[in-house]
Formats: sequence, C-alpha cells, structure tokens
Amino acid sequence: MSPAAPADPSPVDSALAPERLQSAGGLDDVLALARALLDMPMAAVIAFSGDRYLLVAQQGLEEDPLPLPREHLFVRCWEQHAPLLVLPELPESPRSAIRAHVGIALEDGRGRRIGLLAVCDRRPRTRPGPAQLEALGHLARLAANLLLQEDISRDAAIVVQAGQHAREAVLVADRHGGIRWSNPAAQRLFGHHLRGQRLHQLFPLRLQPDTQAFRDWLAGSGEERLSLRIVAPDGSLRQLEATRSTWRHGHAHGTTLILHDVTEAAHQRAQLDRLAHFDPLTGLPNRNALLAALEANPEWGLALIGIDRFKWINDGLGHALGDRVLQAFAERLQAYAHGAMGLARVEGDVFAITGVDAQLCDASAADDECPASPLLREMLSFLQQPLRIRGHEIHIELSVGLALREDVRSGGGDLLACADLALQRAKAAGGRQLYRYRPQMRAEALARRDLDLELRRAFAQGEFELHYQPQIDLASGRICGAEALLRWRHPTRGLVPAGEFIELLSRSPLGAEVGAWVLQRACTDAAAWPAPGLSVSVNLFPAQLRSALVPQVLKALADSGLPAQRLELEITETIALAHDSEAAAALAALREHGVNLAFDDFGTGYASLAVLHRFRIDRVKIDRSFVSGMLDNGEDAAIVRWTVMLARALGLKVVAEGVEQLEQAEFLQLLGCDEAQGYLYAPALPDAELLARLRRQDSSPGTPANARPQAAGGAHG
Repeated sequence: MSPAAPADPSPVDSALAPERLQSAGGLDDVLALARALLDMPMAAVIAFSGDRYLLVAQQGLEEDPLPLPREHLFVRCWEQHAPLLVLPELPESPRSAIRAHVGIALEDGRGRRIGLLAVCDRRPRTRPGPAQLEALGHLARLAANLLLQEDISRDAAIVVQAGQHAREAVLVADRHGGIRWSNPAAQRLFGHHLRGQRLHQLFPLRLQPDTQAFRDWLAGSGEERLSLRIVAPDGSLRQLEATRSTWRHGHAHGTTLILHDVTEAAHQRAQLDRLAHFDPLTGLPNRNALLAALEANPEWGLALIGIDRFKWINDGLGHALGDRVLQAFAERLQAYAHGAMGLARVEGDVFAITGVDAQLCDASAADDECPASPLLREMLSFLQQPLRIRGHEIHIELSVGLALREDVRSGGGDLLACADLALQRAKAAGGRQLYRYRPQMRAEALARRDLDLELRRAFAQGEFELHYQPQIDLASGRICGAEALLRWRHPTRGLVPAGEFIELLSRSPLGAEVGAWVLQRACTDAAAWPAPGLSVSVNLFPAQLRSALVPQVLKALADSGLPAQRLELEITETIALAHDSEAAAALAALREHGVNLAFDDFGTGYASLAVLHRFRIDRVKIDRSFVSGMLDNGEDAAIVRWTVMLARALGLKVVAEGVEQLEQAEFLQLLGCDEAQGYLYAPALPDAELLARLRRQDSSPGTPANARPQAAGGAHG
C-alpha cells in the first residue's frame, strides 16, 4: 500500500538520496534508546521520499541501506501507523522474519508524514505499556527533528556548493558591511583575501555613475539592482550588474550581493555581426567564427569534442532538455578553458577547442598512448562529470578528434576537416576515445568513399548474390536451416571477402536498399527448398530499422509465399541499442506476424542481457570467438556453458557459430546446445549447392549432414 502524496512537498521529499544513509549517525542513539525501551533487538528509521521508502538508519536488521521494496513489512503496514501501530504477535511468513512490530509515524511541524520509527523482534512479544509507548512518542519526535535538521543542513550545503560553482560572483556581508563569505567567482573578480574587507572598499566611489545612488543602494535603499564599476586585479575596468538582498538568521542579518560581469556582453552588443559569428543557443562562437579564427591564427591546432549518443538524450528526455544539456556543456567549457584557448560550437553536439599544438597535445606521448596534453586531459575529465538538469542526472561521455598544425602542414588538407576525420574515427571505435589525426586517415576516408561508390554501382548492376551456410541440428546431424550471407562477385576481382565491404555497407544508407533485396531474395530461395520446415536466417542492416521494416518483411513473405515462422531475423547489440524503441516496436510487430528473432554475437557486447530483456528473442547465437577457444580456454568454455544454461532457463534455442572441429560439436551437444554452423559442416554455399545438399538429405533421411565434414576454413560473414 503506497501513501497518498502530501499536498505540499516536505523538506525530506526534496532530493532525498541514499547518500544520507552515511550521515545518519545522530539517529543511532535514538535507535539504541528505542531498543532498550521496548527490550527488542531491532530498530530502524525509514524516510519517505516521493514514491520511495529509504532505510536511513538501522540496528539489528542486517539490511542494506537501500530503498525498501513494496513487499517489505514496513511498507505494507505504512498507512496503518496512525500514528502508532502495535503488532505484538505477527503470524509466520516467508516474506519476513519479523514476528513483533511497534512503529510510530514521524511527522514534521505541520503534521505531514515524513518517516517511520520501527522497533521489531523475531519472536512474539507482549504489548508495551502506556509509559513505554509515551516514551516512544518522545523518541519519534526526536527522530523527526533529526531528519528535518539533516535536510536543513543538506540544503545549506547545496546552496554553498551551488555558490562555489556559480559563474556569478557572490558576496555575503554582515550588518556592518564586513565580508563573511565569497565564492571562487568573486575571488577571481576581485582577487583573493576578501574576508574581512568592507563592501564599499570593493566599489570605488569615483567609478560609480551616481555616487549618492550607490551609497543609498549599499545602505539598503532604492532598487535591488544597480549597475556598478570596478577595477579588476589585471587593471581592466569591469561593468557589473549587481543584485542586492538581505539575509537573516535568528537575530543576525546582513547583505548578499550577486554580481554579474557584463563587460564583454556590453561590448558584444555593440558588434553588428554578432549573430553571424555566435551560436544563439550556447553563446559560443559558431562555425563561421571558428574558421575565421583558425585562418587568423596559423599556429593553432584544433580539438573537436563530440558528445557520445547525444541522440539518446534528445529522444529519451526531449529536445528542450537536450538544448539545456548543450548549454550546460558550453558553460563548463567556458568555465574551464585556458584564457589562451578558443572555443566554438561547430554543429549539433560537436564543440571545438583551439590553441597552439603544445596546449592540446603531449608531444612526448607514444603512438599507443593518449596524445592529449595534461591541460586537455583535465578539461575532458571535468567536462565528463555528470550534469544535474531539471531533476535528471545526465552522464556525459565524449569522443575527441585532435588535429595539430604540424600534422596538417605535413599532410596537407583543411584543419577542421582533419579534426573531423579523427573525431569520426573515435566515434566508430565505440566512443569515449581520443584520436589524433594522421595523414593515412584521409587516404582511408577517400578509399571508403570510393568503395561506397563501387558498392552502389555493384548493387545497381546486380553483382550481389546470396550464399547460405547450413545450420545443423546437433541431435540428428541434419540440416534444420541456413543463414543467408551476402556476397559480392566483382567483375574483375571475383568473389570479394565479406570483411572488405560489409562493415561499410552496414553504416551506409545503401544498407536499407541492399537489406530489402536480401530479404526478398532469401525468402524466395527458401520457399523453393524441398524440406518445408527449414528456416532461413537474415541479418538486418542498421539502416533497415530506420526505414519501413515491417511492410518490407511482410511484402517479401507475401511475394515468395514463405510462411512467416520459417523466417528468422538476426539483430546485433549495436542495432538494438542504437535504435531501442524504434527497433523494439518494429520487431515486436513482426513477431506478432510469426517471424522469429535471433540475437547474433551473444556475449560480445556489454548489454547482452539488457537486449534479451528489451526484445522478445527466440534464439541466441554464440559468437565464434567463444566457440573457437572453448576447448582450450576455461573462460570461453564457461561463457558458452553459461549462455546455453541461460537460454534454456529463458526457453530460447541456441546455435553456435564457427564450429570447425568434431570435438567442438560433441562438447556443444553435451552442454545441450541445439544447433551449430561452421566449416565442420559446410561453408556458405550458393543456393544451387545448398539445394542439391537438401535434396540428398531428403532422399536419405538417415544420413546426417556432417557425414563428410568439410576441411576447416577461415571466418565467413
């Protein structure tokens, strides 16, 4: 039973977090007194925050300081404490070892429930007397005060921390104008050693536009805001927008000033071309300004910083919050960047840092080490700290492309384009990487462009074909299905290895068209196979999930006459995580039509279990990297064994890829693996050869498919 939400948020409702469990020492005395009072071995204080019940402090319960589950006794009985609940003899229950419970609700000064003080025993007890219950009420009020005081202390700490990181200067003075506290921004603005100085000493009268208005304002009269002028430690004249407020604590009182340096803003407003050179969202210089700065500073290098998976933030939390993330990121850049560095927002989630090569790169770093300078490494570490925006904690991970002037001069090319090549390489490597531009990257990019053009020509001229690798039922040794694998028969090179073009094709928009052709051709070929129960597996390209996948698959099935249950679509973790909700909706719709789903390369990614949970998978495929080493490597064998056991527990079938030895097949069969494919049985075969093999199997039902194993071969795609 969950309690009704209070009409107004109480102090403990705001930002109550598990970290508070580490600071609940003041409650230990309350718990000890409560245990002694009722002569019971267990006691706890639970705080309520929104929809969570947090175990703030406990003695004798031996439970972790985490949110309590809904089925916990304290949660189930929460509403029955009105405010006291005495349960001296609870029935035995497998859900809880507690047999006696005395609990009293904790309330704030306005009578709102903020928590619970509970005292328990593992055996039934007699009902406490009135004096004991009255004393327990006193302890409950003490516990409630401790919770409220801790919230006040935490709020004060938060305010101080916010002031420490605020861009505006903050000065807190006593009633006599003596400075009691200042934040780092104020110390940067005025210099250090501010404590003890007088406010009027910081603002020379001769610099103020209206000296009398300034005197009255500092004395607490007039408008709360006033424009002031100061001389900064570097001798420059600064213009400030100042906001005055009064603080009170008990009998003490004083003045707080928040000072915003508007000097640069005032200068910028005078520039007519600001909009053409500044990004309106973040206020940073834009791409045009960056190009102009690079041209004007031929000694500068460039670091491009991209926020990894920023699309997830936009899609999951909305574009408005995504914009706020970009603004906060830009503010961090400005707060940490060295004065001699330049900043810009290039586009979307890509930002730029410019400076001389020595500021960006560690010249002593080896090729296999991070080439960033210590300053840049510190900046990146600061930039990747979590952001807290509108109640959301945003974790930031970055990819960086670094291009130095010395590299670009020696290899030719545009600095921004070179840094972008390095950034794309970092993202392609999985993100959270820093790559320095090397001249061969441009050659590789040109080669990829040429290959992409060649693939488009090949597809238009019908040079693609499908081969099928048989999948073997390990129990009978017979072919039970086949995986469709794309091959490219080049007019001069012959059959091009899949490893030379599949990865590029998977990242190209052409993948959607080729994937649709593969689906159509595989369904047509499989419909002609003599055994009516054989399935055909088709690997999906990422681009297919951005197109109309469902009607594409249904059309292929309808045109070929292949039953939906004979088609299996294979997805990888990369596809699943890149598209998430899009992929889940499309694949769920296809499963409703009877199409099967397989998870390819299971175990090689960091979120394999999350994918199994998110998508309704029918079969998992054990990656060849584990199968090849499982006879000699205990870790590989353990992963294979665990995968089979997990699949069995979830009711999924398992197929092992890359089986090349009879001993591997025997070990897999012993583990309970259902199917296998690999060079032990056959390489990927043209459709005509597979068809002939199926007919031989059909005519000799007792002959297993591995009666004449193939010679071991290399990897296939």
